[in-house]
Amino acid sequence: MSNPYAPPENRPGTTDDAPVQDAPVWPPAGAPQQPPVVPERPPADAEGTARATSLTRLFAVLVLASVLVATLRLPWQAAALPFALGAIVVGARAMMVALRARSRGLAPLLAAGLVIALSWTLLLSVQLALWPAQQEKQECLERALTIGATSACEREFEQYLDDLRTSVEDSSTGS
Repeated sequence: MSNPYAPPENRPGTTDDAPVQDAPVWPPAGAPQQPPVVPERPPADAEGTARATSLTRLFAVLVLASVLVATLRLPWQAAALPFALGAIVVGARAMMVALRARSRGLAPLLAAGLVIALSWTLLLSVQLALWPAQQEKQECLERALTIGATSACEREFEQYLDDLRTSVEDSSTGS
């Protein structure tokens, strides 16, 4: 008996070995050849893509302006929110133009940018809701000349936030 695990060239032939038949060719040799059906994507609209790109640039500038204005002192920080809201509007418009123009590379970028802009807008809204406490903290820090005075300003701000949190929790539980 021959070794079934030996390589084919070293295996001694036996009389019961049948010749190996070739696998059938699909489609049969006489059938006409048809290429596989691949749905064609419509080409991207060059004019729409250019418009979406310019809107994307404006979106990025508005987000950057919002971030830069948010670093200013308190009365000027309030101007960051209109920049952020404008960025959301322009970003949504750019997303619609990019989708209509079928510029597929721009849509995921804009979607991620819109999520970031929405998060930033929420953060700015919360900061503006705490305007009085932040104003007091800012004035306290201006008067603070020592590390201890700076720490006292921070503790006072944190105490205000804790009091606000407990009052919100109490009102939400109905007590």
